[in-house]
Amino acid sequence: MVFRVRAVLVEEDRKAWRLASAKREKLARSGYGLFLGLWLVMKLLGMFLAGCGAVILYGTGAEDPGVIKGVLQAIIALYLIGGGGWLLLTLPRPPKRPEKLPGRDFPPSGMPDTPVRAVFFGDGCFVLWEGPRDVRLGYSSISAYWEDEGRFYLFFEDRLPLVLPKRGLAGGTEEDFRDFLEREFGWPVERIK
Repeated sequence: MVFRVRAVLVEEDRKAWRLASAKREKLARSGYGLFLGLWLVMKLLGMFLAGCGAVILYGTGAEDPGVIKGVLQAIIALYLIGGGGWLLLTLPRPPKRPEKLPGRDFPPSGMPDTPVRAVFFGDGCFVLWEGPRDVRLGYSSISAYWEDEGRFYLFFEDRLPLVLPKRGLAGGTEEDFRDFLEREFGWPVERIK
């Protein structure tokens, strides 16, 4: 099955894009606090374990616990010191805060009447027209895809996102196109409000 999209982006599409872009940026940044917190907990736990191991080792050397008890305490102490040291040495720097995602003002305001033109094929690729030239890409270049009431959004790792107005879809229905994308990727299209 072949799907074609050809439509001129209007101001409503631009507003919807800005909202979707802000949501995507918020989603990308939302996990940062969790990762930073986990990193801090890991470092504090490493210090705690190494400190407990050092105290046990000191206690073993300061008194005469006997051979068996002394060996067991030394093994436990070295295990705690090693585990704590491993936690302290793993990921020595805190995670970096994610940078702003590009493309918030896409499509550029200098191209108000440039039509979106794309053709999606069932053989694992699609074609975009960017001005006078066409670009052929594989579906693996798409990192995420969203849908709202009037548009599909295709996000890429290395290029600006593509806004596909549903009013410009030919070759099938919205449901057919959604099912097609889900079959190509193996996971459902994320619907946004």
